[in-house]
Amino acid sequence: MSLTHNRVLVTGATGFLGKVLLEELFRLETELSIHEVVLLIRPSKTLSASERFAEIAKKPCFANLYKGWTDSVRVVEGDLTLPRCGLEDAVYASLCETTTHIIHTAACIKFDTSVNEALSANVDSSLHILRLAKDCRDLRQLVITSTAYVTPPQDGPIYESLVPLPRPAWSLLEDLRSGALGKSEAIELTGHRNIYSLSKCLAEHIICETKGSLPLSIVRPSIICAALEYPRPGWIDSHDAFAGIALGFANDVLKVINGRPEAKLDIVPVDKVAACLIDEAFPRKEREYETPQPRIIFSVATTTQSLTLGEACQMMEAFFKKGRFRYIGPMGGYTFDIQQFLHHYLRLQIAAAASRLSGNRAKEAAAMKAIKVLKGMNNVFGPYASNTHDFRPHQPKVRFDAKNYLQLVCEGVSQNLLHAKL
Repeated sequence: MSLTHNRVLVTGATGFLGKVLLEELFRLETELSIHEVVLLIRPSKTLSASERFAEIAKKPCFANLYKGWTDSVRVVEGDLTLPRCGLEDAVYASLCETTTHIIHTAACIKFDTSVNEALSANVDSSLHILRLAKDCRDLRQLVITSTAYVTPPQDGPIYESLVPLPRPAWSLLEDLRSGALGKSEAIELTGHRNIYSLSKCLAEHIICETKGSLPLSIVRPSIICAALEYPRPGWIDSHDAFAGIALGFANDVLKVINGRPEAKLDIVPVDKVAACLIDEAFPRKEREYETPQPRIIFSVATTTQSLTLGEACQMMEAFFKKGRFRYIGPMGGYTFDIQQFLHHYLRLQIAAAASRLSGNRAKEAAAMKAIKVLKGMNNVFGPYASNTHDFRPHQPKVRFDAKNYLQLVCEGVSQNLLHAKL
């Protein structure tokens, strides 16, 4: 097959990272000699795969692309959790015949999800993509997105290598599936903070064990947030992770944070992660170093380009002008419980009661929902805001000024998530 006819299969294109990756591929379409981008999309309850793509193609993320870019997109309907990716036989055969590169970004990123959902979305999906990649006649590179947090909290540097497990990955996977090993027990056994990071760790091990001679890169991003440059500075459409913290404070509801003020937050721009995925799929020059196959690559800010949680909170206070955070500290003690009760639970319960008395059921429901959301947010985000993760990429690629970037994140949250102009 000619090098001028690259056909790239992308999963997860409806997600935050996936959309930016898709935009980046078309922005570099000529340079990368891309003939076609194939999107494997699962239909929703109300929309087909093609209809879902039609919806995302209207997003501001793609506003700077040339007219008619969608003509080079092919949408296939599938389900990554199913064997053969849930594809029809003819479609599967066609992809095996024509695909030259696969970039897999689809995942379940819910930290508190069930064991079955986490394993299905993060382990099974990766194995099914691996099987498809092996069946491709002319595949040049498979890139799988993992997470930098596959390493449980630890003191000292964290390197680009597989994380040791207390038992073989297949054994842990089988026991989790059968119920012989419960979620809490597995998390305690492995030292992971949640089922999400554990499922990603298991996926890495099993993929590496079964990849054979397939050219494979595993990219590990840290906390993905607003774009630094592309599709435009500050662009974001996801409420997940740190953006949820900023949004909660901007909405004047988040006042207490589970974390340590001195812990550094490794927040990385989404477009830098997309660029890393593309660089792994299409190395445009001789790599300055080679890692043993498979390549495991961090896409992280590192401690030198990370603010502490305390510094980030001060910048949010200055930007959003919603007062101040009432308490920043670890969950689990009386102080945190009292502060959370006063500034989250009691405050929002009073707001809900006032709304109920005035007949505003919508505001009452919103206040009650906020109580639940804030509690979940602190449970989930706490481990990432309580420890400094000293990621050590062999070849750091992400460079930016941490304070300027956090200012950009705040602007992006305000412009894109609050629907308000600065």
